[in-house]
Amino acid sequence: STVAAGGSTTLKVRFTPTAAGLKEATLSIANDDSNENPYDFKIWGRGKAATPPATNPEIEVTGKSLVIVDGDTKPRGADGTSFGAVNVGAGRTRTFVIRNLGTAALNLTGVTLAGTGSAHYKVVQQPTSTVAAGGSTTLKVRFTPTAAGLKEATLSIANDDSNENPYDFKIWGRGLTV
Repeated sequence: STVAAGGSTTLKVRFTPTAAGLKEATLSIANDDSNENPYDFKIWGRGKAATPPATNPEIEVTGKSLVIVDGDTKPRGADGTSFGAVNVGAGRTRTFVIRNLGTAALNLTGVTLAGTGSAHYKVVQQPTSTVAAGGSTTLKVRFTPTAAGLKEATLSIANDDSNENPYDFKIWGRGLTV
């Protein structure tokens, strides 16, 4: 209650809103200063509405920083879904990023390759099984043709996104003989 000449003291004020919106107040400090009693000033804060509970995972897959639409049937080099021409016995790896754009953890329950050319592909890096809200994980697939010709497959990512399970898209590459 007493501050020595040239001294100081600390006053802490906590803002705990009970509703959303702008809340203003005047802080007034009674004292014995002859020309600044009381010493008052405005303070304010904005209450935010409570964040709803985390309930919605939302999967997105990109290749070469481009979104690959769920159900895409036209592989392209631009997004890495086309592996291009690769010599028989050689290989090419593509990296896909799985993002969770939702507000709850995204659970990945398996990655599969299916189709007539799927034997020429292999998952060489599995994604993590749980992706936090706002997080991402990496999936790597390698194309190693054992014969010449176009090799098509469907890459499928099983997950708990309510409207994109499984998240799947076509991939292809062409085997070349040297």
